[in-house]
Amino acid sequence: MNKLNPSHWVDLAVLILVNLMWASEYPAYQIASSAMDVTTLNFWTLLFATALLLPFLILERRRRGNPPIVRPFLRSVVDFLLLGLFGIVPSSVWLAWGIAHSNASNGAILSLTIPVMMTLMGVLLLGERFTLLRLAAIVVALGGTLLLSVQDIRHSSFSRNLLLGNLVIFISGVGAAYFNTHSKIVRTRFSEVELLVFSYIVAGSACAIYSVCGESHPFYLVAGYGWQVWVSIAVLGGFVWGLAMVLWMWVLGRLDVAQISVSIYLLPVFGLLLSIITLHQSVGLGQIGGGILVAASTTILTVYEGRLEKARMGALPAGNMGIGDESH
Repeated sequence: MNKLNPSHWVDLAVLILVNLMWASEYPAYQIASSAMDVTTLNFWTLLFATALLLPFLILERRRRGNPPIVRPFLRSVVDFLLLGLFGIVPSSVWLAWGIAHSNASNGAILSLTIPVMMTLMGVLLLGERFTLLRLAAIVVALGGTLLLSVQDIRHSSFSRNLLLGNLVIFISGVGAAYFNTHSKIVRTRFSEVELLVFSYIVAGSACAIYSVCGESHPFYLVAGYGWQVWVSIAVLGGFVWGLAMVLWMWVLGRLDVAQISVSIYLLPVFGLLLSIITLHQSVGLGQIGGGILVAASTTILTVYEGRLEKARMGALPAGNMGIGDESH
């Protein structure tokens, strides 16, 4: 009997944990955005996340000593400008602006394109293989997510007056896909913490500049915000943009972009679970089935695909092959 290496089960567990933490952003953003402008909110969130990660960056560099990898300065600056300005800013600030000029249901539906765009960018920018298994897993997971998103589909609208908002939401999804894909390139020269801290500094600086120049209530005017707002920012900075992103970058360094992209469809699954627990929302058979399809697709790509690929390529004898070999 072929043995399954436990390392990919660890990858799966981490992806589940990451998406569970990401699901907490919905109530946190709702509370904080009711009091703060979106750019100010993202500035403080990124500042909190950066402050949280900086001690780990300092300890990491002290422990490592001189970087073992040559990292050209100009190339590194360009990489982090791209990640911050074209990855983080669109997927945070632009998304909130797009939803404000469209609606949340449209945002939920358009966000379903992110794993598809991540997979395509992985093929185009990273040269990853696009297999039938990956295509099937994305289709099955997308179908399961649609079953979970019946209410969003009913309330969505793509009329002409919402066109600009919908377009900005879509572009924000492109930014999220680009950040994840380009991060895999940068991860060959920087650690997870380095990548996030430097990207957050760029994106946070952009938010600060826009807040001062384009908003009536700049980020430094903090009087009047209640403790609920700051707790929400702590949740967003500590979990959503802090710990969850570190774990996400860690898994991204181990698996192909296409393999982890499907796990994003777990977000509506956990959103539904949180609604059941906190709001006592009822759940139908279709939603249960959708959750099972998403979980199955994520498991197949995370746990089983490596084993099947190595068997096909004959890289290892099938009888002795473990799934945990990380070469692709």
